[in-house]
Amino acid sequence: MSHNNVLVKTVMASLSLCLGLGVSQVITNDKVFAEDTDNNGSVEKFDKYKGHQVYEYSVQNKSGLKISVLNQGGTLHGIYVPNGNDDKQNILLSFKHTKQYYSKNAQALYVGQQIGPVGNRIRNGEFKLNGKKVSVPTNENGNTLHSGDHGFNSVRWKGETGTYEGNPAITLRHTFSSKYTGFPGKIQATTRYVVTDDNQVKVLMSAKSDKDTVFDPTIHAYFNLGQEKTIKNQELTMNSTQRLKLNKEKVPTGKLIDNKGAYDFSEAKPLKDHLDPLMSTKEQGFDTMFKVNPDKDKQIAKLSDPKTDRSVTFLSERNGLVVYSGNAIDKKLTFESGKGHQHAAIALEPQTLPDAVNHPSFGDVSLKSGDTKTKEITYQIDY
Repeated sequence: MSHNNVLVKTVMASLSLCLGLGVSQVITNDKVFAEDTDNNGSVEKFDKYKGHQVYEYSVQNKSGLKISVLNQGGTLHGIYVPNGNDDKQNILLSFKHTKQYYSKNAQALYVGQQIGPVGNRIRNGEFKLNGKKVSVPTNENGNTLHSGDHGFNSVRWKGETGTYEGNPAITLRHTFSSKYTGFPGKIQATTRYVVTDDNQVKVLMSAKSDKDTVFDPTIHAYFNLGQEKTIKNQELTMNSTQRLKLNKEKVPTGKLIDNKGAYDFSEAKPLKDHLDPLMSTKEQGFDTMFKVNPDKDKQIAKLSDPKTDRSVTFLSERNGLVVYSGNAIDKKLTFESGKGHQHAAIALEPQTLPDAVNHPSFGDVSLKSGDTKTKEITYQIDY
């Protein structure tokens, strides 16, 4: 390495440490400067998308639980669990190439992508903020889905690996202008993907705005804990007794429905017992917004696979969990794990109850000018 490169590396690392990031790897001028670290953090060139380099950031804990994130879309590309003989299995649905995440057949699935400033749907792309009407871009039947076409999933984030509070971490940053997103304020967003030695994957999504705005992000990760083609033999439980009533465009009406029959997840049983009764419906599965009640440990749901003895416990302080059972996944899509199948994986998206901007009783998703808010999603991985 040249003297100039060493100098750049030293300056960047010093700046990162001053910011409290504990950064071990930084990107400068499309070059990767890395130091040996005890968390095996790495930055690799993944591929190119629309002429730009996409990077894959990876860290793992002492027991070998590994996570990887793409800077394009802030995409959670993999959670890799040890699988014997130094092998690892990705329990998330993922693609081999960046362009596949944005292909015509996959675009509406938002596979693994970071969703923000606000997840799910906003009715008519309108809401009131401080008593004034706000209009944001629409992209689905006159409504706003996942913040429109210029949300958090649409950009290349600046990333780095290192530590956060002593744990291996990947940190992404991006500043979103109001002109780009269509939402009020210039939003400075920071997302940290952290893996702890007790096998927790924490996603910490923070934002600060120069104007009053709204902020309620989520991660659109799809899980399949086993090696079967579908999740039908896996089990899901939820701390939920009600779900939102939706109109024909899947926008909340403001009313709640009691969970009964296929929608009752109070006891563990195979997902096929929930999915089979819904195969005669138009949706052929779940695209459902459940009201959840976090317990004292913030647990809201648990997905488990009896065959592999793997499980993911979902922790969140927010009161909503959107469940999408991969109804539209089909063989037109090819994932890292192979050809797609209906119900190949299940997306569980913790957030505040959707369209809270139009239903104050659902929760407060406001972000005041100058304040910083952090929304956390934690996946407790057991295997």
